[in-house]
Amino acid sequence: MLDPLFSWLLLLLGVVLGWALARRHSVTATASGSEGYTGAQLGGLLNQLVSDDPDQAIAALMAAAEFDSGTAELHLTLGKMFRKRGEMDRALRIHEALTQRENLPAALRTEAEFELAVDYMVAGVLDHAEQLFEQLAARGVNVAESLDAIRTIHEQARDWQLAIDAAQRLQSVKGESQRQTIAQYHCELADEARRAKQPDVAIRQVRAALDQDSHCVRALLLQGQLLEAQADFSGAAKAYLRAFEYDPRFLPDVIEPLQRCFAQTRDKERYLLFLSDAKEISSSSLPFVAEARLLSETGVNPMDHLAQGLEQRPSRAVLADFLDVLERQPDVVAAGLDKPAASLRKALLKLMESTPRYQCSNCGFSPRQMFWQCPGCKKWGTTAPADDVLR
Repeated sequence: MLDPLFSWLLLLLGVVLGWALARRHSVTATASGSEGYTGAQLGGLLNQLVSDDPDQAIAALMAAAEFDSGTAELHLTLGKMFRKRGEMDRALRIHEALTQRENLPAALRTEAEFELAVDYMVAGVLDHAEQLFEQLAARGVNVAESLDAIRTIHEQARDWQLAIDAAQRLQSVKGESQRQTIAQYHCELADEARRAKQPDVAIRQVRAALDQDSHCVRALLLQGQLLEAQADFSGAAKAYLRAFEYDPRFLPDVIEPLQRCFAQTRDKERYLLFLSDAKEISSSSLPFVAEARLLSETGVNPMDHLAQGLEQRPSRAVLADFLDVLERQPDVVAAGLDKPAASLRKALLKLMESTPRYQCSNCGFSPRQMFWQCPGCKKWGTTAPADDVLR
C-alpha cells in the first residue's frame, strides 16, 4: 500500500505528464485533424499512477514519450524517495531510465547520473558507483560531491590507502582540510599492521597520522601502546600524557597504562603528580580511585579518601571501591553487614557492565565499546569516554 505522500507525488507526476501529453496531441490534432488523448485515457494513466502497484506506475511513467524539465525533476524526486524507502531496484530503474533519455537537458542528465551513482553506492554495488563518480569528477561536474562519495566507498571497503588518496584529492578541490580524517585512516593502517605483528609499519603509520594531526588522541594512544610493547616505557608515558593533555576525557584510557609505565621507570612520584593534576583538569572520579588503591597497597586504610571522593566526585566507580573496602571493615563484619555490602557492590558492578562507557559529541550515540568512527553519524574522532560522575 502506498503512503499518502508517495501517492501524492505519483499523482502530481501523472498530472504533469498528462498535461504534456494532452498539449502535444492537441497541437498534433490541430495540424492533422486527429484527436489527442481523451479524458478516459488520461484518467487511466492517473489510475495506474495511484494504484497499489508501484511497478505498474513506474512503467507508465517511463513510457511517456514527452519530457520537460519539470517532469524530469519529478522523476528524480520519485527515484530519491524510492531510495529513501530502501526500494533500490525501483530507484535504479527510474534514474537509469532518465540517463538514457536522449532529449534530457545536460544539467538534468548529470543530476540523474549522480543519483544513479548514489543508488549503486547505497545498494552496495561499489564498483559501479565508483566508476560513475569518477566519470563525473573527470568531467568537472559535481566534483566535490563525487570525490567525497569515492572516499566514502573506499572507507566502506576498508581500503584505507585509497581512502587517503581520495581525501587528499577532495581536500585540493574543496579547499577544506581533511587532515583529521586522513589521520584516522593512517591509524586504521597502524591498527592493521599491529594485528599483523608488524610494529615497524605500525609506528610509521602512527607518525604519518601525527604529521596530519599532531593532536590526534587515537594516534598518541597507539604510539603509547606500541612503545610500551617495545619496553620504551619513558616514551610510552610521554605519548599517554600528551593524549590526556589534548583531551582530558580520555583519562580512563591512560590512567592504568601510565601506572604501568611509571612503575617500570620507578617514578611513583611522577604518577602521584599526574593523579593530582588529573583531579584539577578532569571531571572524572578515577584519580580518587587510583589514589585509594595506592594507599591500600601501602597498608593505609583508604576509607576516608574514598569518602572524600564520593563527596567531591560521586560515581559508580568510587562507590564500588568504597563498598569493597567497607565490607572488609572489622566493625562492619562484626555487625553482620559485610554480606549486604558485598551484595550491593556486586549489583552495582553488574549495573556498570550495562552502562554506556562512551558517547559521541556529535549525535549523542552512547556505545559500550569505543568506535573511532561513530556508527550513528559516521563522524570520525567524535566519540570519547563518557563522564562517570553522577549528577
